[in-house]
Amino acid sequence: MNYFKDCQSIEEIKKRYRELAKKYHPDHNRDTDTNKIMAEINLQYEQQKGRKFTSVNHETGKEYTTNFDPFDGYREIISKLINIPNIVIELCGSWLWITGETKPHKDILKELNFTFSGKKCAWYWKPGTYRKKSKKELTIEEIRNLYGSNRVQREDREQEQRQAIAV
Repeated sequence: MNYFKDCQSIEEIKKRYRELAKKYHPDHNRDTDTNKIMAEINLQYEQQKGRKFTSVNHETGKEYTTNFDPFDGYREIISKLINIPNIVIELCGSWLWITGETKPHKDILKELNFTFSGKKCAWYWKPGTYRKKSKKELTIEEIRNLYGSNRVQREDREQEQRQAIAV
């Protein structure tokens, strides 16, 4: 099933994603198939990256083309964190988690709207508004297993910077 095939704008894609997440997210729906369905929804959402949409500025009447980026907002935050030594930046579902030696950098993390979880000994950032429905407390490992985990590789970033300097 293609969940986003009839979306005609970036706003429609985001709205559809939110609706589907409310319906199929494991925190909201305890059916056994919701993990598989949500994984498929996330994959299809990410595959929308680069999809072009034409819009009209109603004030000027000019048309412009916009590319959809499902990770809009994350890049700015990650770029501010990527060069901080001795921390681990991890994307679990749609939340960013920061672990490692974070205490010396707590002011930067607070400035970027991260919140500290004492039980997990980690900082987290979530996009938009989120209200927890479940009363269950998950460990960071359970969160990784439930939503998946991707670490931001500092080496990749350093290699990109070296290549940019060499050019």
